[in-house]
Amino acid sequence: MSVSADPSVLHRQAPEASLSGFVDVMTCMPGEGWTIAGWVRSSTAPATRFAIAVLCHGQEVARATADNFRQDLVIPGEADGHHAFSVIVPDTKGVGDADLTAFDVITLPDRQRLPLTEQLAAAAHVTIRASIDIIGRDRIAGWLRNEAAPTTRLSVAVMVDGALRHRTLANQFRSDLRDSGLGDGRYGFDILLNPPLSAESDHTVVILCPETGANLPGSPIHFPATRRFNEIFRQHVRQTLGGIASARQRDQALAFLAEQADQLRFQQGREDSRQTATLQHRAAQRLGRTDADAATPPRLLFVDDRAPDPSRDAGSNALLSHMVAACDLHYEVSFIASVMPPSSAAIRQLEDQGITCWHPPAYPTVETLLRSQSNSFDGIYFHRLSNATRYLDLARLYMPGARLISSAADLAWLRLQRESIAENRPELRMAAGQEKVREHMAAWASHAVITHSSVEANLLGAAVPTASIYVVPWHLRLKEPPLSFDLRHGVAFIAHYGHAPNLDAAKWLVGEIWPRVRAHSPGIELLLVGSAMPDAVVRMDEIDGVRVLGHVADLDGFLRSVRLTIAPLRFGAGIKGKVLESWASGIPCVATPIAVEGMSLPPALLPAVASSAEDIARLTCELYENKDLSESLADAGREYIRIRHSEERVRNALERSLGLPRVSTTSK
Repeated sequence: MSVSADPSVLHRQAPEASLSGFVDVMTCMPGEGWTIAGWVRSSTAPATRFAIAVLCHGQEVARATADNFRQDLVIPGEADGHHAFSVIVPDTKGVGDADLTAFDVITLPDRQRLPLTEQLAAAAHVTIRASIDIIGRDRIAGWLRNEAAPTTRLSVAVMVDGALRHRTLANQFRSDLRDSGLGDGRYGFDILLNPPLSAESDHTVVILCPETGANLPGSPIHFPATRRFNEIFRQHVRQTLGGIASARQRDQALAFLAEQADQLRFQQGREDSRQTATLQHRAAQRLGRTDADAATPPRLLFVDDRAPDPSRDAGSNALLSHMVAACDLHYEVSFIASVMPPSSAAIRQLEDQGITCWHPPAYPTVETLLRSQSNSFDGIYFHRLSNATRYLDLARLYMPGARLISSAADLAWLRLQRESIAENRPELRMAAGQEKVREHMAAWASHAVITHSSVEANLLGAAVPTASIYVVPWHLRLKEPPLSFDLRHGVAFIAHYGHAPNLDAAKWLVGEIWPRVRAHSPGIELLLVGSAMPDAVVRMDEIDGVRVLGHVADLDGFLRSVRLTIAPLRFGAGIKGKVLESWASGIPCVATPIAVEGMSLPPALLPAVASSAEDIARLTCELYENKDLSESLADAGREYIRIRHSEERVRNALERSLGLPRVSTTSK
């Protein structure tokens, strides 16, 4: 226990005008002994250093010189602060059973007794009332009060296996104590053990009051080593459950197992969220300790339907790019799939990039993760507004302090509305209207909204004026330059055919555009590449001039061999990833205005955009045959990718949208 007081005040309270001093620390550690500290000086001769003796029941047990420095003892122009003493009296001196009242500190040789500070004097008459409310391998909490002097505060010490692990003052405010009539309620303590006690070995924890050396009620506590979860244990559980014969017993067993599963998930959540380290850091910040500078990095959770697969769709590329950029910003990044659990390969791929992947059985749902790791994420990034719609309320409930970011891969309502017009499907208009309301509500309820398209940013901004909207691209690396013009052949349409706009584009391309291309240039071949091809696309392989390749494992190598790509989308929304991939590979792309919407194209790329089937066919033939025009557009595409989709541009835009504290490289 340590008390800091104004030395000038203590000087006035000293027993003699020429001598100032107090004993302000007396603490006992079982197995170690007593620590006794204080200070003494002469007001008339401040340069004098006094010898002191410690008496226990009148017998001298230690001596020291009061010449240690204490900043609070410095009086400019009068005293240099070298007037303190600190003495350890080991148990071997026969003081193990002593209490505060057994000790006296006197000056030598005149044997003047030094008084105790007011706080320590009150502690000398202690009647303990205490409770240990929480006891675990990583946390010990409770309260301690001196009934004889309720305005004083007592210390709490934690001994683990005979060694001092932690000591603090029981002075934290607890409203439940105040409401129960226990003074001002400032008798609480909450001690975090970092690292936690190992589960692999036995531990004995003693919680005591150093002023008296007495254990708190319930102390000591024994933590046995955790029993290993081995095959013998599994077999025992299987046999026990297999022997249940009645429905009532099964209900009881299921309730018990569910409770245990919840407890395991809660324990796992505490460990995964590093709650102990975070709480310790926050406590250090409040106390102004220097170790508070070693901040834990902000934790950022990404949520999408399933793990990103760069070969599947543009949304996957965007999500993965933003997660990697967040890692580069020194955030602690993690991911959970809301619909389809990730495969082992997908988990490894994310972890190889420094991204933690939460998955069953510990985290079977997004809600399980949020609940078991409550108050631990600084930001949550919902990819696709559908995920934001489902989980924003839960995120606010379990992570009230987190910044909530919704990323619109594309505006689903806009895509559906355009599809209803292009395919003359009135039923889609109602679905588009419903989706529009949901997406606008999600934007309104989020702290920030990310889009990739400037057009969609403007639409959202007009519909939800209070929303904070950011246009954030995703990173694309420039690929190896393609083969020379004369060595490349074919026109490729690359897409995920499970996406309605892409399937419609394939049908329009093969049914109306390609016959015009073949009429002008019979030697040009169309290559259909991608995943999730329905039978209608697979059968296109039977048409002259059309070859269906399906999924191509090495897409970069494939792109190097084609002369150009084509993106004849009639409807859709968002930024089209395969257009960007083509430019990054140095391959020109013939595209409709929908396919390049929101990209803010420079003038050099506009000649590659056409709307009608006839214009698209003409432009395709021209680019296929005109080497200079083709290479000019290819160069313009690569320059666009280099400038608009660089790592630095993505990182800066993402940092602005996340709105989280900047992290230094030393804090990760």
